[in-house]
Amino acid sequence: MLETNVRQRSLAAQPRPALRHRLSASAALKAGLIAAAIALALLQVFAVTVYDESPWRLARMMAALARGPGALEPADEFDAALVAIGTLLHFGLGLLYALALAGLVADSPRRYATPIGLAFGAALYCANFYGFAALFPWFTPNRTIDTLVVHMLFGVAVAQGYWAFDRSPSR
Repeated sequence: MLETNVRQRSLAAQPRPALRHRLSASAALKAGLIAAAIALALLQVFAVTVYDESPWRLARMMAALARGPGALEPADEFDAALVAIGTLLHFGLGLLYALALAGLVADSPRRYATPIGLAFGAALYCANFYGFAALFPWFTPNRTIDTLVVHMLFGVAVAQGYWAFDRSPSR
């Protein structure tokens, strides 16, 4: 008898092994701190120059997440405790968001970092200003294109920053 060695073919896509890179929390936190600082600076510049708002309004809005709506008034008055609370909340949330985004970016090729960051920033904007605004209605007036752009830049800064700071041996 004649024996043949024939490989079977399939039209189904062959599964690719998952790229499981270990998440670098250090890289995510560094990128998150820088991105949160950039976002805060941009939001402040827009608030003061474009909208003629008090420089303390944004910090008071963030502080009101923890202290309640009473922290919002008077919006143009400096209160060191409220500014500290608002700033800490802004950076704390920025770090949490950066860790979440790093989880997506760590397993993706570097060429996808920018589109992933843009999409994450847009989703974050929607969650913050359409989802959480139901609980914290004082954020509703900030549903502006510049706030959306700042959130998208935050996502890109975290995604690209993560790649810049990640020193894993597999990179």
